[in-house]
Amino acid sequence: MLRLAVALAVGLIVGIERGWNSRLEASGQRTAGLRTFALAGLLGGVLAALAGEHPVVLAAGLLVVGGFVVAAYVITAPAMQDFGMTTEFALVTTCALGALAVAGAPFEATAAAILIALVLGLKTEVHKVLHGLGRNEVMATLQLLLIAAVLVPLLPNRPVGPWAINPRMIGMLVLLIAGLSYLGYFAVRVFGARLGLLLTALFGGLSSSTAVTVAYARRSRGALAHASLYGAGIALAATMMTPRVVLEISVVNRALLPGLLPTIATLALVPLVAVAWINLRSHQAGVGHEVRLGNPLQLRAAVTFGVLLSLLFIAGDVIKRNFGDAGIYTMAALAGLVDVDAISLSLARAATQDLDSVTAQRGIVIALLVNTTSKAVLAALLGGPAIARTATAALGMALVAGAAVAMVTLG
Repeated sequence: MLRLAVALAVGLIVGIERGWNSRLEASGQRTAGLRTFALAGLLGGVLAALAGEHPVVLAAGLLVVGGFVVAAYVITAPAMQDFGMTTEFALVTTCALGALAVAGAPFEATAAAILIALVLGLKTEVHKVLHGLGRNEVMATLQLLLIAAVLVPLLPNRPVGPWAINPRMIGMLVLLIAGLSYLGYFAVRVFGARLGLLLTALFGGLSSSTAVTVAYARRSRGALAHASLYGAGIALAATMMTPRVVLEISVVNRALLPGLLPTIATLALVPLVAVAWINLRSHQAGVGHEVRLGNPLQLRAAVTFGVLLSLLFIAGDVIKRNFGDAGIYTMAALAGLVDVDAISLSLARAATQDLDSVTAQRGIVIALLVNTTSKAVLAALLGGPAIARTATAALGMALVAGAAVAMVTLG
């Protein structure tokens, strides 16, 4: 009796939403409302109880229910000029959930009914979001799901090859970086102009600080009156590498963080102070700030990053054996010109094996400093003197302060 009551409740949960949605329709024109859904849930429970050890009975009952639903759709859809099938599918699903409740999963059936009612009730919001999405956003989402749910689970979860690289671990790290880039990319693309210049720089920097640097530096040449704001945006985007690195290292080797945090905090706080000061003296009215970000989740980019990470794992091992700490530092500096994420993950992982923790910390700091230098130089070259006085100056101060703190804390 209790499970039959749950089956009835399942129908009522979905039926309340469908009944409210069709409340303005004239009596007799509603395909299915509260009572119909309640009966459908109860019917599913009764069918499951009758079936017992014979699932064929339940299958036949669900087929009959599906036949009634199809017949109702064929009769009512042309007359009402409503060819959507959401309510019909929801009705059959509710019947199946009623059966699930009696079959031994009442909690799961109730949870599913609540989710169905929520999905049905969010029709307006879902359609609004879908209308606001472009092809890039849809493809980025699908490719992130492909990496997470298909590619990563297929990778072997064991050491492979002479360097004992775990492909599953590489895949998880690629997924981590892709997910971070996705958050920033999605925020900028969906919210667009509503974010404002500095928030666009913030989220854009999470996806690609280089893209923000190039866009703002070039735009500042045609808007010298707002060059300081563009410079602040570049500095803010460049600092977004610091929370990324903290998150990445906390996932791979949290023990490295205490020695790194003073330098990382300095590299983040110095530009933030400069950004706050510039923002107080300026205003954003009429300042263009659109940033064109490439899809960070293209499979080619994900594969490339995975290959780069694997090569750095191998190179780090070879360099450590043949060239010692000096070779590690040189590799970190060269890698920092291109990508801080890969070298940070590589050194953090190596420190869990045979690489000295202080050496790994110093290598990560070198990569951060080199990357900060490259952003400062890129901004000055593309933006000219106006950007050099703001973004390059702010990043330069962060570079000097960060190097000084690193010398004190890491030797």
